[in-house]
Amino acid sequence: MRRMRRTQVYLDPELSSALDRLARERRTSRANLLRLAARRFLQEEQAGQEDPILGLIGLGNAGPGRVSEEHDKVLADHSRSGRPQ
Repeated sequence: MRRMRRTQVYLDPELSSALDRLARERRTSRANLLRLAARRFLQEEQAGQEDPILGLIGLGNAGPGRVSEEHDKVLADHSRSGRPQ
């Protein structure tokens, strides 16, 4: 088994109760649920950084311009430099 590092987390009463209920239902510990949640969160964060489509979010907010008319140019600029010009 891997060596673990102790971490303290403060939870509001509702979240604490919900975790306790779920832990009982799944026959596991609250700590295990928190580890699973942290792993899932980190995996989703990493996946979001790797998805090039997510880089297009906010592209239309790049400033004044005619994105609707010049979308091909804006997308080409974005793919070359990583951001619109």
